[in-house]
Amino acid sequence: MTIDWRKVLKTSALGLWYLIRIAAAVLIVWWCFGKVNEWNNFQVFRQWNDHYGFMGSGTYEDPYLINSAEDLIKFSDAVNNGNSFNDIYFRQTADIDLQNYGSFEPIGELNSGYMFSGIYDGGCHKISNLYINANDLDCSFVGLFGKLGGVVMNLGIESGRIYGDYVGAFASTDGSDEAMIINCYNNADLYAMVRCGGIADNFSSGKIFGCANYGHLSGMVTCQIVAYDCALISGCCNLETSNDSIVPYDTFRGNIYDCFIGTGSVSELNRFIPDYQDSIVYHEITDIDVLPWPEG
Repeated sequence: MTIDWRKVLKTSALGLWYLIRIAAAVLIVWWCFGKVNEWNNFQVFRQWNDHYGFMGSGTYEDPYLINSAEDLIKFSDAVNNGNSFNDIYFRQTADIDLQNYGSFEPIGELNSGYMFSGIYDGGCHKISNLYINANDLDCSFVGLFGKLGGVVMNLGIESGRIYGDYVGAFASTDGSDEAMIINCYNNADLYAMVRCGGIADNFSSGKIFGCANYGHLSGMVTCQIVAYDCALISGCCNLETSNDSIVPYDTFRGNIYDCFIGTGSVSELNRFIPDYQDSIVYHEITDIDVLPWPEG
């Protein structure tokens, strides 16, 4: 039997040509689907950004900017509608006064499961007249952040009143072991039916660095930093005039380092800034900067 090599080669070439066309078609379809996904993602981002209207792009170099009370309220609204902002950066650029805005809705809610998982840098600015009343909300766990899964830092709560069953000025509860409160102080008055922490209530998996409470605390359990538990507390201040301990030793299971008795000057928090920065890097968060508070 004689093999017709010309026919074999012709058939093989034709088959190869069809394979190339099929592969090209697959690549074109794959590319198109990728572009559709990119377009959909862009549309989602554009719709979100058009709705909330923050300046910036959410990176460390170009964070979303919180310039006003309206921006802070929009930020709370975004988180409480399911935007966790995981690893997204926000920066407060000015002191914010909430005097004329009624009861503030905490950023993140324990009952809903929604929480902020990005980085909020207050830029050593303040929030004044922060008023939160749990009676206006469907939640007993209240604070500036009702539930925090990310980082809040370099921020002062200068004045206000917070009412609830379980109250922490910056966070009622943590949502992950990446939750951190760094270089913050509270001067609002806190009123709790059960527990009241000057910085947080139950922060059992989170960490608190370099914070102080200067506000009045009222509740069945009151403590200057946390009212129940926290994984790590370092460089925090307890006022020499306070009758409250930093933590409740019957429920606290974490570690405490380098805490001190202070006189009430916010600049006292600057004493351990290099240590906070080292600790933050140790916990694999490198793109944040702990800022010094002004002297005086």
